Amino acid sequence: MKETDIYDFYCFGYNYRIWKVGFINKKRSYVKNAISEYLANITHLELQVTSQIVLDLVDIAQSLTEEPDEKIDNNLANQIKEIIDGADKALDAELKLKKVLIVTPKRFSQDMLLKYPSKLLAKNTPKYMSQNAKDDFSFAARSIAMNLSTAAAFHLMRSTEEMVKQLYFCYVKQNRIKKPMWGPMVEKLRSKNQPKPSSDLLDHLDLIRKNYRNPTQHPDKFYSIDEAQDQLNSTIVAINMISKSIEDREPTE
Repeated sequence: MKETDIYDFYCFGYNYRIWKVGFINKKRSYVKNAISEYLANITHLELQVTSQIVLDLVDIAQSLTEEPDEKIDNNLANQIKEIIDGADKALDAELKLKKVLIVTPKRFSQDMLLKYPSKLLAKNTPKYMSQNAKDDFSFAARSIAMNLSTAAAFHLMRSTEEMVKQLYFCYVKQNRIKKPMWGPMVEKLRSKNQPKPSSDLLDHLDLIRKNYRNPTQHPDKFYSIDEAQDQLNSTIVAINMISKSIEDREPTE
């Protein structure tokens, strides 16, 4: 999926009306710039069939480089208009195939969900996240923006479980579980001697595992957008708490 501003289509339509009027008695420099802008818009909006139909305009634009202040003759002006008019049907057909997906409002800022997901977290949190945890968190945020609720839940749990592993590896240096799983890791952290994570953090991780992680793995479970946003809230709290716990374990200078 590619992000495109609707305003680009509006600008193209507005300028297209001007191009359709024609270029009789226009200076060569003006016509060259207008053609170049027209072709650039066709390329930017990915109108591939139309771009092939108007291909002759490329050579015409190049031929207008010399004597920029001279006016073009009527024959050339008519030739340009015929090329643009000839592309009308293809242009209409291609534009009808373009669909716009409107991102509906969520509880979280759309810019944060789509572009800056790390800003949903505490300032220092990303520093302690593995790349996999960051990627899954970003995918989850984008999925919520696009109303892909169940996909968001899946990525949120992957991100959280990855951070549970980071927490476990931070506190448990010996006799680690061969196949670290969420439940056993939290149980090991809870039963170990100090230093260990706070009971508030471990309780929160158990709550997420029971209320979100286990149901998410069930093939019959589908999430609503509100449930996915609730899960995002819980995940943000968990990842922030895990990162702070890891940060507190760092040696002080």
